[in-house]
Amino acid sequence: MNKKQQLIAVTALTTLAATAAAFTTAYLIAKKRRDKRLTVVSNAGYEMAYDVHYPMKYKKRS
Repeated sequence: MNKKQQLIAVTALTTLAATAAAFTTAYLIAKKRRDKRLTVVSNAGYEMAYDVHYPMKYKKRS
């Protein structure tokens, strides 16, 4: 491999690694938020309505 091919390979691998790290970070943040919300719902008991924590998302009619 010459220098140009090595540079292209390193750039591609670095980009791939950065993309994987970004997706992993986004997934872990979303998982943490989801787990926290589910913990709040499970600890609320029967006196707290489920639809307070998970409201229905109505679609606008056009």
